[in-house]
Amino acid sequence: MSLLKEVRSWEDRKGVLYARVDVPEFSEVTLRDVVIMSTRWWADFMSGIAALMGEKALRPVLYYSAYRMMKQHNQKGLLRMVREGKLPRKRIFEIACDIFSSLGFGEIISMEVVGGRMRIAVKDSFEARGRRAERPVCHFVAGMLSAILEDIFEMRIGPVIEESCAATGNDHCSFSAEVMEAADSI
Repeated sequence: MSLLKEVRSWEDRKGVLYARVDVPEFSEVTLRDVVIMSTRWWADFMSGIAALMGEKALRPVLYYSAYRMMKQHNQKGLLRMVREGKLPRKRIFEIACDIFSSLGFGEIISMEVVGGRMRIAVKDSFEARGRRAERPVCHFVAGMLSAILEDIFEMRIGPVIEESCAATGNDHCSFSAEVMEAADSI
């Protein structure tokens, strides 16, 4: 399991934080210029964006922002592990799940492919924690999952859609996506 080792201020830059994360079988990673934000702040932030842009516009903005962010970060970490070929993809996925939970995004509790569809379950998604909503709210997490799964398993999938959400009263969030093209078996 990866461990969030510390979060602290840079000695020479007051108000600027960094975090050190120990990634098993990889290395220690320093995340520079991190921001600590409570899930309540995140929910209020999202409500503000929804009020300006409309609820319908919020999903694609969050989804594709997270997708693009993860694609960029995967270049330095997960894809490097895949290219080196020292670990099986399943193990790299387990490490990615540990990092995901260590950074507070939630816990990926299952991932399976059934009948050409990928199904993913996430417990304690940061977007759903402490929220009540009529519809699924975990659009940022969906975008992150899409990029992680595509990059580790070298596949092309359709959009990751949240089918059920803890914010609507379920015990976890369930996501699915159509597998459009897969290089290896998962």
